Amino acid sequence: MAKNSVIYPLSNVNKQSQSILIQRGEGSYVLDENGRRYLDLNSGLWNVPLGYGLRQYERIIAEQCHTLHYVNLISASSPITDQFADEMIDYAGGGFVRLVYACSGSEAVECAVKIARKYMHISGQPERKVILSFDMSYHGTTCAAMSVSGMVRETVEYAPLMEGVRFLRTPFFPGTNGAEKEEKEREEYLKDLEKNFREQDVAAVLLEPVMGSGGIISLPDWYQTRLFDLIRRYGVVLIADEVATGFGRTGCKFASEKFSVKPDLLCLSKAVTNGIMPMGAVLINRRIADAYASKKEYINHFSTQNGNPIACAIGCETLRLIDEKMIRTINRQSDQWRTLLEVLRQGQPRVREIRIQGLMIAIDLVDNEEKPVSMDELGLLESFALRQGMLLYIFQCPGRTAGLMLMPPYELTKEEIARAVRALDKVIESIG
Repeated sequence: MAKNSVIYPLSNVNKQSQSILIQRGEGSYVLDENGRRYLDLNSGLWNVPLGYGLRQYERIIAEQCHTLHYVNLISASSPITDQFADEMIDYAGGGFVRLVYACSGSEAVECAVKIARKYMHISGQPERKVILSFDMSYHGTTCAAMSVSGMVRETVEYAPLMEGVRFLRTPFFPGTNGAEKEEKEREEYLKDLEKNFREQDVAAVLLEPVMGSGGIISLPDWYQTRLFDLIRRYGVVLIADEVATGFGRTGCKFASEKFSVKPDLLCLSKAVTNGIMPMGAVLINRRIADAYASKKEYINHFSTQNGNPIACAIGCETLRLIDEKMIRTINRQSDQWRTLLEVLRQGQPRVREIRIQGLMIAIDLVDNEEKPVSMDELGLLESFALRQGMLLYIFQCPGRTAGLMLMPPYELTKEEIARAVRALDKVIESIG
């Protein structure tokens, strides 16, 4: 019997076990120790979009293990490490020319912040150190990633966090009176935005194209237009955190493809290896790369497993699997989820709204006083969903929004989606 030595992430350290012990995965399902199947509407932790047990990956892993399982990038490279970087840059498009390896999304964000700050320094603007982020954002749990995450910025137990970070108010207007509130407050949000740029101390804006942990939130078009105008006007570095949104999740390869300003730096992780190996990266555009090259500068960032050959081999296969055909499948499935969940919303007074971007889905829930539901209620919903044979994610941004989040696998059948929505209806009904 296990000694229960694990401290589980984001849980009380006295917690001795999780509510489910997963023994294996099959396609879009995981099975517990009793053989019961659960539809994984989390896609792992948003990082297993292609499902479990793909034979293509097994063959690739075995071949790469036999050939070369590790290379120290400080003193050497390997064909597959170089190959993935080239293929990743081609896949992303957007004018990226170089890649820095990482092992996670948090690490990629941390690396991007360092690249942006040093870029300003070597460009003769060392006073520009501030990173602008959003107050409903989430970028990870390393010290720097927490420092730029609006949702955890008041975590005083770990103070002092990284200095030189300011948070922009996220324009978010849910519910039936949202449009009226948006119209009234628009100018106030734009004034706050412009005030932060006038200091001329900003190195970079760090932006999730869709704020994931905050509740599947996109910036309104009017706000994006002004934000990108200010980024251009002041020469600020734009960092796109596509750790959650990349590789088809929003219905295109990368959500930042739709931006009117192309990112200077793009952070990626999660889906790149379908959850099989830890991997992350930062893509760098020509402007930033040329500035470093012209000064013969280096990027002070490395961890031991960066560019692991097995992870790179898996990554190359992921790029082949998440192709234009699969993107079309994602968009078709998104439409089906949207149609069925709208019917659910109309029959459930506790559902304030449904927010969908591709296969990123938030079911925004409120109590009888029209306030976001409590974490206690969300915990009950999560447990009820488990009994219904579903794994899903609960989210809360205190005072703003709370509810259920789905990050479904990319290749569910129409019947599986319809069955999941019926089960979700029962889950929401369980809290009255």
